[in-house]
Amino acid sequence: MRKGFLLLLSMLLLICVYAQSIKEQDVKFVSIDSLMVIGKGFNQSTVKYGRLPEALRAELRPELLELGANSAGLAVRFNTDSPFVAVKWTVLNDFSMSHMPNTGIKGLDLYVLDGANWHYVGTAKPNTKSTVNPKESYAVFVKNMTVQNREFIAYLPLYDGVSSVEIGVEQGAQVRLPQNKRLIKSEEKRPILFYGTSITQGGCASRPGMAYTNILGRVLDRETINMGFSGNARLDFSMAKAINMANIEALVIDCLPNTTAQIIRDSAYTFITHIANFRPDMKIYMVENPNFPQLFVDQESKEKLDEENSEWRELYARLIAEDYSNIIYIRGDNLLGQDGESTVDGTHLTDLGFLRFSESLIEYLK
Repeated sequence: MRKGFLLLLSMLLLICVYAQSIKEQDVKFVSIDSLMVIGKGFNQSTVKYGRLPEALRAELRPELLELGANSAGLAVRFNTDSPFVAVKWTVLNDFSMSHMPNTGIKGLDLYVLDGANWHYVGTAKPNTKSTVNPKESYAVFVKNMTVQNREFIAYLPLYDGVSSVEIGVEQGAQVRLPQNKRLIKSEEKRPILFYGTSITQGGCASRPGMAYTNILGRVLDRETINMGFSGNARLDFSMAKAINMANIEALVIDCLPNTTAQIIRDSAYTFITHIANFRPDMKIYMVENPNFPQLFVDQESKEKLDEENSEWRELYARLIAEDYSNIIYIRGDNLLGQDGESTVDGTHLTDLGFLRFSESLIEYLK
Protein backbone atom coordinates (compact mmCIF):
# COMPACT_ATOMS: atom_id res chain seq x y z
CA MET A 1 0.00 0.00 0.00
CA ARG A 2 2.76 2.42 0.97
CA LYS A 3 4.77 1.47 -2.11
CA GLY A 4 1.79 2.20 -4.36
CA PHE A 5 1.22 5.57 -2.66
CA LEU A 6 4.87 6.58 -3.13
CA LEU A 7 4.73 5.56 -6.79
CA LEU A 8 1.62 7.67 -7.34
CA LEU A 9 3.20 10.63 -5.52
CA SER A 10 6.33 10.33 -7.68
CA MET A 11 4.23 10.32 -10.85
CA LEU A 12 2.31 13.42 -9.74
CA LEU A 13 5.55 15.24 -8.97
CA LEU A 14 6.92 14.35 -12.38
CA ILE A 15 3.75 15.65 -14.02
CA CYS A 16 4.02 18.93 -12.07
CA VAL A 17 7.68 19.36 -13.02
CA TYR A 18 6.87 18.58 -16.66
CA ALA A 19 4.01 21.08 -16.69
CA GLN A 20 6.37 23.80 -15.42
CA SER A 21 9.27 22.82 -17.65
CA ILE A 22 9.06 25.96 -19.82
CA LYS A 23 10.28 28.66 -17.48
CA GLU A 24 9.19 32.25 -17.95
CA GLN A 25 12.77 33.50 -18.02
CA ASP A 26 13.50 31.25 -21.02
CA VAL A 27 10.62 32.62 -23.10
CA LYS A 28 10.65 35.44 -25.66
CA PHE A 29 7.60 37.67 -25.21
CA VAL A 30 5.92 39.87 -27.81
CA SER A 31 3.15 42.35 -26.92
CA ILE A 32 -0.13 41.77 -28.74
CA ASP A 33 0.10 45.44 -29.76
CA SER A 34 2.62 44.37 -32.42
CA LEU A 35 0.35 41.55 -33.62
CA MET A 36 -3.29 41.76 -34.77
CA VAL A 37 -5.99 42.44 -32.19
CA ILE A 38 -9.46 41.66 -33.54
CA GLY A 39 -12.98 42.02 -32.18
CA LYS A 40 -12.55 45.66 -31.23
CA GLY A 41 -15.24 47.90 -32.66
CA PHE A 42 -13.60 51.27 -32.03
CA ASN A 43 -10.12 52.66 -32.59
CA GLN A 44 -10.32 54.83 -29.49
CA SER A 45 -12.00 52.89 -26.67
CA THR A 46 -12.56 53.90 -23.05
CA VAL A 47 -9.70 51.58 -22.02
CA LYS A 48 -6.93 50.16 -24.18
CA TYR A 49 -8.49 46.72 -24.67
CA GLY A 50 -12.07 47.85 -24.19
CA ARG A 51 -15.37 47.62 -26.03
CA LEU A 52 -16.90 51.11 -25.88
CA PRO A 53 -15.97 54.30 -27.76
CA GLU A 54 -14.16 57.01 -25.84
CA ALA A 55 -16.15 59.60 -27.78
CA LEU A 56 -19.36 58.58 -25.96
CA ARG A 57 -17.89 58.32 -22.47
CA ALA A 58 -19.99 61.19 -21.10
CA GLU A 59 -23.23 59.58 -22.35
CA LEU A 60 -22.63 56.08 -20.98
CA ARG A 61 -23.94 54.85 -17.63
CA PRO A 62 -21.22 53.95 -15.07
CA GLU A 63 -22.27 50.29 -15.24
CA LEU A 64 -21.68 50.24 -18.99
CA LEU A 65 -18.30 51.92 -18.63
CA GLU A 66 -17.24 49.32 -16.07
CA LEU A 67 -18.42 46.37 -18.16
CA GLY A 68 -17.04 47.94 -21.32
CA ALA A 69 -13.55 47.52 -19.84
CA ASN A 70 -14.00 43.72 -19.96
CA SER A 71 -12.22 42.22 -22.97
CA ALA A 72 -15.02 39.84 -24.03
CA GLY A 73 -14.77 38.98 -27.72
CA LEU A 74 -11.34 40.52 -28.21
CA ALA A 75 -8.69 38.20 -29.57
CA VAL A 76 -5.21 38.27 -31.09
CA ARG A 77 -4.29 36.68 -34.42
CA PHE A 78 -0.66 35.74 -35.07
CA ASN A 79 1.70 33.34 -36.82
CA THR A 80 4.65 31.55 -35.22
CA ASP A 81 7.00 28.64 -35.84
CA SER A 82 7.67 28.14 -32.13
CA PRO A 83 7.37 24.60 -30.70
CA PHE A 84 5.36 26.08 -27.82
CA VAL A 85 3.08 29.06 -27.22
CA ALA A 86 2.89 30.75 -23.82
CA VAL A 87 1.29 33.94 -22.56
CA LYS A 88 1.86 36.52 -19.83
CA TRP A 89 -1.01 38.84 -18.95
CA THR A 90 -2.26 41.26 -16.32
CA VAL A 91 -5.98 41.63 -15.56
CA LEU A 92 -7.64 44.83 -14.42
CA ASN A 93 -9.73 43.55 -11.51
CA ASP A 94 -8.85 39.94 -10.62
CA PHE A 95 -12.62 39.35 -10.63
CA SER A 96 -14.25 36.05 -9.57
CA MET A 97 -17.77 34.63 -9.50
CA SER A 98 -19.33 31.64 -7.77
CA HIS A 99 -20.97 30.20 -10.89
CA MET A 100 -18.32 30.77 -13.61
CA PRO A 101 -14.81 29.27 -13.82
CA ASN A 102 -11.83 31.61 -13.55
CA THR A 103 -10.61 30.21 -16.86
CA GLY A 104 -13.63 31.85 -18.51
CA ILE A 105 -13.60 35.02 -16.41
CA LYS A 106 -9.90 35.91 -16.69
CA GLY A 107 -8.14 33.15 -18.62
CA LEU A 108 -7.22 32.97 -22.30
CA ASP A 109 -7.87 30.33 -24.99
CA LEU A 110 -5.72 29.28 -27.94
CA TYR A 111 -6.87 27.83 -31.27
CA VAL A 112 -4.74 26.77 -34.25
CA LEU A 113 -5.85 26.85 -37.88
CA ASP A 114 -6.09 23.30 -39.23
CA GLY A 115 -6.90 23.53 -42.92
CA ALA A 116 -10.31 25.21 -43.05
CA ASN A 117 -11.11 24.81 -39.33
CA TRP A 118 -9.97 26.25 -36.02
CA HIS A 119 -8.88 23.61 -33.54
CA TYR A 120 -8.71 24.22 -29.78
CA VAL A 121 -5.26 23.48 -28.32
CA GLY A 122 -5.09 24.95 -24.82
CA THR A 123 -6.21 27.32 -22.08
CA ALA A 124 -4.05 29.70 -20.06
CA LYS A 125 -5.19 29.38 -16.46
CA PRO A 126 -5.03 32.61 -14.43
CA ASN A 127 -2.80 33.21 -11.42
CA THR A 128 -0.48 30.28 -12.15
CA LYS A 129 2.54 32.54 -11.72
CA SER A 130 4.13 32.93 -8.30
CA THR A 131 4.25 36.68 -7.93
CA VAL A 132 3.54 39.49 -5.51
CA ASN A 133 1.05 40.83 -8.08
CA PRO A 134 -2.05 38.56 -8.04
CA LYS A 135 -3.35 40.23 -11.20
CA GLU A 136 -0.40 38.96 -13.27
CA SER A 137 -0.24 35.43 -14.68
CA TYR A 138 2.04 33.30 -16.83
CA ALA A 139 0.94 30.06 -18.50
CA VAL A 140 1.85 27.76 -21.37
CA PHE A 141 -0.98 27.11 -23.84
CA VAL A 142 0.64 24.25 -25.73
CA LYS A 143 4.10 22.68 -26.21
CA ASN A 144 5.98 19.85 -27.93
CA MET A 145 4.90 20.97 -31.41
CA THR A 146 6.96 20.37 -34.53
CA VAL A 147 8.77 23.47 -35.75
CA GLN A 148 6.66 24.90 -38.56
CA ASN A 149 4.65 28.04 -39.22
CA ARG A 150 1.16 27.92 -37.80
CA GLU A 151 -1.74 30.35 -37.59
CA PHE A 152 -3.19 30.97 -34.13
CA ILE A 153 -5.96 32.92 -32.46
CA ALA A 154 -5.91 33.63 -28.71
CA TYR A 155 -9.15 34.80 -27.09
CA LEU A 156 -8.93 37.32 -24.24
CA PRO A 157 -10.83 37.10 -20.91
CA LEU A 158 -14.64 37.39 -20.91
CA TYR A 159 -15.48 38.92 -17.52
CA ASP A 160 -12.33 40.85 -16.65
CA GLY A 161 -10.24 43.32 -18.56
CA VAL A 162 -6.55 43.25 -19.35
CA SER A 163 -3.93 45.97 -19.10
CA SER A 164 -1.29 43.95 -20.98
CA VAL A 165 -0.98 40.67 -22.87
CA GLU A 166 2.25 39.20 -24.25
CA ILE A 167 2.53 36.09 -26.39
CA GLY A 168 5.50 33.87 -25.47
CA VAL A 169 7.56 31.75 -27.88
CA GLU A 170 10.91 30.02 -28.02
CA GLN A 171 13.88 32.41 -28.02
CA GLY A 172 14.90 31.70 -31.62
CA ALA A 173 11.37 31.52 -33.02
CA GLN A 174 9.53 34.14 -34.99
CA VAL A 175 6.15 35.53 -34.01
CA ARG A 176 4.51 37.83 -36.51
CA LEU A 177 1.29 39.11 -38.00
CA PRO A 178 -1.03 36.43 -39.41
CA GLN A 179 -0.11 35.20 -42.87
CA ASN A 180 -3.61 33.82 -43.48
CA LYS A 181 -6.64 36.10 -43.76
CA ARG A 182 -9.05 33.86 -41.86
CA LEU A 183 -11.17 35.79 -39.33
CA ILE A 184 -9.74 39.10 -40.53
CA LYS A 185 -12.10 41.86 -41.62
CA SER A 186 -12.04 43.64 -44.96
CA GLU A 187 -14.45 45.99 -46.69
CA GLU A 188 -15.90 42.96 -48.46
CA LYS A 189 -16.19 41.02 -45.19
CA ARG A 190 -17.00 43.30 -42.30
CA PRO A 191 -17.74 42.13 -38.73
CA ILE A 192 -21.01 41.06 -37.16
CA LEU A 193 -21.80 42.98 -33.97
CA PHE A 194 -23.74 41.34 -31.12
CA TYR A 195 -25.54 43.58 -28.63
CA GLY A 196 -26.89 41.85 -25.56
CA THR A 197 -26.68 40.62 -22.00
CA SER A 198 -24.42 38.57 -19.74
CA ILE A 199 -25.14 35.62 -22.04
CA THR A 200 -23.81 37.58 -25.00
CA GLN A 201 -20.80 38.66 -22.95
CA GLY A 202 -20.00 35.00 -22.30
CA GLY A 203 -21.52 34.05 -18.96
CA CYS A 204 -20.87 31.36 -17.93
CA ALA A 205 -18.52 29.77 -20.49
CA SER A 206 -15.78 27.58 -19.04
CA ARG A 207 -13.23 29.29 -21.28
CA PRO A 208 -13.27 32.30 -23.65
CA GLY A 209 -13.40 30.33 -26.91
CA MET A 210 -16.80 28.93 -25.92
CA ALA A 211 -18.66 32.26 -25.78
CA TYR A 212 -21.26 32.04 -28.54
CA THR A 213 -19.96 35.10 -30.40
CA ASN A 214 -16.51 33.48 -30.58
CA ILE A 215 -17.95 30.14 -31.71
CA LEU A 216 -19.90 31.90 -34.46
CA GLY A 217 -16.83 33.84 -35.56
CA ARG A 218 -14.90 30.61 -36.12
CA VAL A 219 -17.76 28.82 -37.87
CA LEU A 220 -18.70 31.76 -40.12
CA ASP A 221 -15.06 32.79 -40.66
CA ARG A 222 -16.06 36.31 -39.69
CA GLU A 223 -14.76 38.80 -37.15
CA THR A 224 -17.33 39.35 -34.41
CA ILE A 225 -17.71 42.29 -32.02
CA ASN A 226 -19.06 41.45 -28.57
CA MET A 227 -21.14 44.22 -27.03
CA GLY A 228 -22.69 42.09 -24.31
CA PHE A 229 -23.08 43.91 -21.00
CA SER A 230 -24.00 41.78 -18.01
CA GLY A 231 -27.34 42.90 -16.59
CA ASN A 232 -27.25 46.13 -18.59
CA ALA A 233 -28.53 45.52 -22.11
CA ARG A 234 -31.42 47.94 -21.63
CA LEU A 235 -31.60 49.56 -25.05
CA ASP A 236 -29.81 52.76 -23.98
CA PHE A 237 -29.86 55.25 -26.85
CA SER A 238 -26.14 55.83 -26.25
CA MET A 239 -25.58 52.19 -27.22
CA ALA A 240 -27.44 52.69 -30.50
CA LYS A 241 -25.11 55.61 -31.19
CA ALA A 242 -22.10 53.43 -30.34
CA ILE A 243 -23.27 50.67 -32.69
CA ASN A 244 -23.55 53.20 -35.51
CA MET A 245 -19.88 54.11 -34.98
CA ALA A 246 -18.70 50.54 -35.69
CA ASN A 247 -17.96 49.49 -39.28
CA ILE A 248 -20.10 46.35 -39.37
CA GLU A 249 -22.05 44.25 -41.84
CA ALA A 250 -24.80 42.93 -39.56
CA LEU A 251 -26.22 43.45 -36.08
CA VAL A 252 -27.68 40.85 -33.73
CA ILE A 253 -29.83 42.28 -30.91
CA ASP A 254 -30.05 39.74 -28.09
CA CYS A 255 -31.07 41.94 -25.16
CA LEU A 256 -34.43 40.65 -23.94
CA PRO A 257 -33.19 38.84 -20.80
CA ASN A 258 -32.19 42.31 -19.46
CA THR A 259 -35.29 44.22 -20.51
CA THR A 260 -38.93 44.34 -19.49
CA ALA A 261 -42.03 44.71 -21.65
CA GLN A 262 -42.13 48.37 -20.59
CA ILE A 263 -38.51 48.99 -21.62
CA ILE A 264 -39.34 47.51 -25.03
CA ARG A 265 -42.37 49.77 -25.35
CA ASP A 266 -40.40 52.84 -24.25
CA SER A 267 -37.07 52.37 -26.03
CA ALA A 268 -36.88 49.60 -28.63
CA TYR A 269 -38.47 51.37 -31.61
CA THR A 270 -36.20 54.42 -31.26
CA PHE A 271 -33.14 52.21 -30.69
CA ILE A 272 -33.68 50.01 -33.74
CA THR A 273 -34.86 52.68 -36.17
CA HIS A 274 -31.92 54.92 -35.28
CA ILE A 275 -29.59 52.14 -36.41
CA ALA A 276 -31.72 51.00 -39.36
CA ASN A 277 -32.04 54.54 -40.75
CA PHE A 278 -28.30 55.06 -40.44
CA ARG A 279 -27.57 51.81 -42.32
CA PRO A 280 -30.67 50.98 -44.40
CA ASP A 281 -28.97 48.05 -46.19
CA MET A 282 -27.64 46.34 -43.05
CA LYS A 283 -29.34 43.24 -41.72
CA ILE A 284 -30.61 43.50 -38.13
CA TYR A 285 -31.57 40.35 -36.25
CA MET A 286 -34.06 40.57 -33.39
CA VAL A 287 -33.64 37.61 -31.01
CA GLU A 288 -36.40 36.53 -28.62
CA ASN A 289 -35.86 35.34 -25.05
CA PRO A 290 -34.41 31.81 -25.04
CA ASN A 291 -36.51 28.95 -23.69
CA PHE A 292 -34.99 29.06 -20.21
CA PRO A 293 -35.55 25.78 -18.29
CA GLN A 294 -37.37 27.26 -15.28
CA LEU A 295 -40.19 28.46 -17.54
CA PHE A 296 -41.37 24.85 -17.61
CA VAL A 297 -42.72 25.30 -14.07
CA ASP A 298 -42.25 28.98 -13.06
CA GLN A 299 -45.53 30.49 -14.22
CA GLU A 300 -44.80 34.08 -13.11
CA SER A 301 -41.48 34.22 -15.00
CA LYS A 302 -43.09 32.61 -18.03
CA GLU A 303 -45.84 35.24 -18.12
CA LYS A 304 -43.28 38.07 -17.94
CA LEU A 305 -41.14 36.61 -20.71
CA ASP A 306 -44.19 35.87 -22.85
CA GLU A 307 -45.22 39.52 -22.50
CA GLU A 308 -41.74 40.65 -23.51
CA ASN A 309 -41.69 38.33 -26.51
CA SER A 310 -45.14 39.54 -27.51
CA GLU A 311 -44.00 43.19 -27.42
CA TRP A 312 -40.88 42.25 -29.42
CA ARG A 313 -42.99 40.48 -32.09
CA GLU A 314 -45.39 43.42 -32.32
CA LEU A 315 -42.46 45.76 -32.76
CA TYR A 316 -41.06 43.55 -35.53
CA ALA A 317 -44.44 43.58 -37.30
CA ARG A 318 -44.57 47.37 -37.04
CA LEU A 319 -41.06 47.74 -38.47
CA ILE A 320 -41.85 45.45 -41.39
CA ALA A 321 -45.08 47.38 -42.05
CA GLU A 322 -42.97 50.57 -42.17
CA ASP A 323 -40.74 49.00 -44.86
CA TYR A 324 -37.72 48.17 -42.71
CA SER A 325 -37.20 45.12 -44.90
CA ASN A 326 -33.74 44.09 -43.68
CA ILE A 327 -34.88 43.13 -40.18
CA ILE A 328 -35.01 39.40 -39.41
CA TYR A 329 -36.83 37.86 -36.46
CA ILE A 330 -35.40 34.88 -34.51
CA ARG A 331 -37.81 33.03 -32.23
CA GLY A 332 -36.59 31.69 -28.91
CA ASP A 333 -38.55 28.43 -28.78
CA ASN A 334 -35.60 26.13 -29.36
CA LEU A 335 -32.46 28.21 -28.98
CA LEU A 336 -31.23 25.98 -26.13
CA GLY A 337 -32.77 22.60 -26.96
CA GLN A 338 -35.68 21.06 -25.06
CA ASP A 339 -34.02 19.06 -22.26
CA GLY A 340 -33.27 21.97 -19.89
CA GLU A 341 -29.61 20.95 -19.68
CA SER A 342 -28.00 24.07 -21.18
CA THR A 343 -27.49 26.39 -18.21
CA VAL A 344 -25.46 26.78 -15.02
CA ASP A 345 -28.23 28.38 -12.98
CA GLY A 346 -31.34 28.42 -15.14
CA THR A 347 -30.21 31.53 -17.03
CA HIS A 348 -26.50 31.61 -17.84
CA LEU A 349 -25.25 29.09 -20.35
CA THR A 350 -22.84 26.21 -20.05
CA ASP A 351 -20.55 25.36 -22.96
CA LEU A 352 -23.29 23.02 -24.17
CA GLY A 353 -25.77 25.88 -24.05
CA PHE A 354 -23.45 28.16 -26.01
CA LEU A 355 -22.92 25.48 -28.64
CA ARG A 356 -26.66 24.94 -29.04
CA PHE A 357 -27.34 28.68 -29.11
CA SER A 358 -24.68 29.13 -31.81
CA GLU A 359 -26.05 26.30 -33.92
CA SER A 360 -29.49 27.89 -33.78
CA LEU A 361 -28.21 31.31 -34.89
CA ILE A 362 -26.00 29.92 -37.66
CA GLU A 363 -29.09 28.99 -39.66
CA TYR A 364 -29.94 32.69 -39.89
CA LEU A 365 -26.49 34.26 -40.08
CA LYS A 366 -24.83 32.02 -42.65
